Amino acid sequence: MFQAVRHSILTWLGICGGALTLVSNLQGILDLAQWANWLTAKWSALITPLISGLVGLSGIQVTAGATAMIAMAIFVSTIAIGARVENQFRQNAYEDWPIRRSNLLNIRVLLGVVVYIADGILVALALSTPTIAPIIARFPYGFIIFGHAMYCVAIIIGLRGWPLWCSLMVAACMLVFSYIFGYSVHAGGQSNVSEAASIVIAGAFAVICGLIVVMVAPPLAFTKRLVFMIVGVLFVLALSRLSQLGVSATP
Repeated sequence: MFQAVRHSILTWLGICGGALTLVSNLQGILDLAQWANWLTAKWSALITPLISGLVGLSGIQVTAGATAMIAMAIFVSTIAIGARVENQFRQNAYEDWPIRRSNLLNIRVLLGVVVYIADGILVALALSTPTIAPIIARFPYGFIIFGHAMYCVAIIIGLRGWPLWCSLMVAACMLVFSYIFGYSVHAGGQSNVSEAASIVIAGAFAVICGLIVVMVAPPLAFTKRLVFMIVGVLFVLALSRLSQLGVSATP
């Protein structure tokens, strides 16, 4: 049992860290209970300076929103690596998905990266180009749908050889993450680059995260852990709502 726990440390670090990061970004979208606000505030106070310091080693300070997205990319990568470590020590549920160069070096992964970068460039241009902003303002929902569709297509194309349901589930989870980060509200923090540049930098971390997932993650194990993280977020939100309604486990 001790060995099983030891082999799962990375996975649980990624799941818990990712879930707390998502809940932290929901503060600006949902009204959370007092204890949930306290928990997410403490988590943000811990993880934001850590990620900012990591990025700051290059002399760059990105926006708070981009910092949260970078943190999420790191935690998802941790889940992928943790799933690989767990898989190596499984006996009954071993998933035959070896690490090999062909996982990464193939035309579908390249095409997926190209589509994702094109999507990121589109968003960056929308934020930084005055001539494009009025067009997007006229058709905001069309722009959002098109951008999200490109995002999902990039993921599905890039997950070469994965079961289709795994690719679709991962794309759906990532779409949820994108929605949360896109509509979250971040206060404070200083950056020395523009918002568009911050998004590009966060996108670069997301690409690296995707390449790590494609290279090392066993499809079934990774997908289940990603879904488990979403379930964890929903569980925290449900407990928060019950606390606001005054529901108690004791009479």
